[in-house]
Amino acid sequence: MLPNSPRKSLTEWRRTRDSAPQTQPQPPASRPPTEPPHRHTVDLLRNRDPNAALGAFDGRVAAFAEIRGEHYFVTTNTDYVPALPSLETPHAVYLRSDMRYGTDDPTLWPQQWTERYCHMPLIAKKGARADLAPMWWDPSPRDWVVGSAVTRGLGWLQPRRVSPLVDVVNKLVERCTQLRTGSSESLHPLFAELIQHILMWLEQLQSLPTTFPKMLFALTSLQREVLELDALYEYFTVYKDRMAKYAPGSAPSVAQCVGTFTTSPMVAQQLWAAGIPFWFLRPVHVFDAENILEVVPLLEPSFGLPDADAHGVGAPPALYSGNSTLAKIEAIHRAALYTPWYHDPFETGFDRDRSPSPPPIASSSAVIPQSDRGPQQQRPHARAPEQRPQQSQRYKPYPSKNKAPTRPPKDQRDKFVALTAPELPPPILCMVDALAQVDRAVAPYTRAAADTRYVLPEPALFANNNLPRRHKWLHHWKLLRDAFLFMLTQRPHLLSPQQWRDVLEGRLTKRGLPNSREYKRSQVFEDVLRPALQASGLDRIEGFPVPDQSVPQFTLNETREIIWEVAEIGFRFEFCALDRRASGKERVSAVKDCFAGHMFVGIPLHLGKQGWAATALEERHRYVARTARLMLDWITKSPQPSILQRIVDHRPWSSAHMQELETAVCRYYTQAFWEHFGRAAVLPMRLDHDLEEKEEGEL
Repeated sequence: MLPNSPRKSLTEWRRTRDSAPQTQPQPPASRPPTEPPHRHTVDLLRNRDPNAALGAFDGRVAAFAEIRGEHYFVTTNTDYVPALPSLETPHAVYLRSDMRYGTDDPTLWPQQWTERYCHMPLIAKKGARADLAPMWWDPSPRDWVVGSAVTRGLGWLQPRRVSPLVDVVNKLVERCTQLRTGSSESLHPLFAELIQHILMWLEQLQSLPTTFPKMLFALTSLQREVLELDALYEYFTVYKDRMAKYAPGSAPSVAQCVGTFTTSPMVAQQLWAAGIPFWFLRPVHVFDAENILEVVPLLEPSFGLPDADAHGVGAPPALYSGNSTLAKIEAIHRAALYTPWYHDPFETGFDRDRSPSPPPIASSSAVIPQSDRGPQQQRPHARAPEQRPQQSQRYKPYPSKNKAPTRPPKDQRDKFVALTAPELPPPILCMVDALAQVDRAVAPYTRAAADTRYVLPEPALFANNNLPRRHKWLHHWKLLRDAFLFMLTQRPHLLSPQQWRDVLEGRLTKRGLPNSREYKRSQVFEDVLRPALQASGLDRIEGFPVPDQSVPQFTLNETREIIWEVAEIGFRFEFCALDRRASGKERVSAVKDCFAGHMFVGIPLHLGKQGWAATALEERHRYVARTARLMLDWITKSPQPSILQRIVDHRPWSSAHMQELETAVCRYYTQAFWEHFGRAAVLPMRLDHDLEEKEEGEL
């Protein structure tokens, strides 16, 4: 705390060496009997001795500062003294139009020292380190690639701009991982928290179509977290020991980092010993024997403060007003997490009381059928129709003449048997066999209509023997893809198979008579797409359906790539929703570890040959084992496969055991999905053709 006591000598001042937490300067309750000297009556250069060694309380330069009417002098081990706007009258901390926080941003300007975030002063200064140069880069609209012409307000950061960010993140995360493996002590929990946030923002920049302001917010959030993680690494590997070993004498050279303000003599000595830039504030009336070489004016920010009186657009401001450094940093962290981009699309249907019971003891009616065949040699087979007791019918000699003839359901395909068609990517046979063996005699926990809908179109919808219609549906999907992926960052709307057919057919505008069934059904799509349209600056979608003569032709490989992405995104979102529902836990990051690429959307095509789609059993086992570990927490009516316990026992895995685990995990997944959602799960597929290289900047 900045002192407000009567005038003290330097010796008395040094004895204080407060251990109290840092707070902001407060005006004195009453004036001391003798008025403290004005700043201009104190000669800070009266003890100047260029030949003497400087200590922690001396200053290469010094400056006067006034805070709430009180006068202070500020000494430092650097050659400048920053202005103190963050220490003055309490003010609102909010996001500016450049998606940064001005002088309240710890990556841009020194903040007051706080013990909890003692690594913050070690954030590298802009331009100080070439390896962190991408973390100071500011994009322009030219670096933003617009996707479909239909949603021209949505786009991505150019891949050539994302690549340097990925390189910095990979190297930094690898350094932190090596620190964890090479240390006998557990790492500070902030390491894992920052890495998780960094990967989240990087995934969003790589995969999600969004508006330019939201892209900019994701970029600056990523840059801020990376700079903080680097500072945390530097603190624990270099500067923590230096600060703990203070001794009078020559100090090391001053690091090129942001630095910090402090009012604590003890902290000033530690920072001086470690070579960290610091600015030591004291009331002018305690000035005594400090050796100050030069008095300089306060350095104002060299960067602009855009829209200083307006909040930034694209993310909420940090809801905080005051001067507390601790509360300020926590508010900035919260502001980023207030805008999570993942939402469980089935969450709206999750507020029902399912009250699932623990897994029962194995019984003949609940056991998942087993097979002696390996998962890669199994083939789908049709399930015998269920035998239902014949109901007695009342004799009706005079049937109604007005009764419409019964029509068979539009979709009679058994969705538990994988559809085979040349245009579909090759299936993952273990999953296909598991889906065919789901025991539908087990009653699901729910029969809610929302659970029978889909995040994205069913992949089988694109398997259309009518070639012109297939090309038309593929073209419509490519035009609308960005809008629907953007909607996954909002509150996703699940659509029924028939509604997805209408979307792919291009029936997106209102049609039919008001209050008619057709009118209400078509109105749904405008409501679903409205956030994407508003983000693109559009009132409505036009140009659908596309005229037949304007529909391009798609090769077989292009068709498979489109269908593979739709299936993969649907599978990953359904997997996450099932884990949330079956375990009752929120663990999105752990779920993403079960997929190649650790992401939900924007999945690169080359991952169609990795993860669950890999040909090597050992590579698939990495992801199967992670899935099995999550399944240990699942509650289902069917019993858990006993082989899952091998995950807990950490026993070595033979090829036979790997195969057995993969079969059990696939069958338990498809069975659990049936029990919690009452329908067949969307299954992942693989790509087996050679992929074309994309040109730089092409999405």
